Amino acid sequence: MATAAESILLTSASPGPATFKGGRYLVGCIGSNYGTVALQGLLPDGSTYATVPDVGGNAVSFSANGWKTVDLAPGQYKLSISSATGVSVRASSLPG
Repeated sequence: MATAAESILLTSASPGPATFKGGRYLVGCIGSNYGTVALQGLLPDGSTYATVPDVGGNAVSFSANGWKTVDLAPGQYKLSISSATGVSVRASSLPG
């Protein structure tokens, strides 16, 4: 049964955290200049964030414009931006 789609935009100016409902997401990233942009999730201690893995087990991290598919638990997520500018990341839930 499909659930309502969710689309969350995180940017250089507003990197989060944001609350995700959980499920499978297509994550797209674009930037003006690149260093590294990573999607990080809040760990169970309630204060530490760590980079989340994609469905292939690789970090959801971008050093160029691109896409990744990721399964996320419900919770808080944010961007970690290092030396990148003009970053926009959109996470859109996929039907399940």
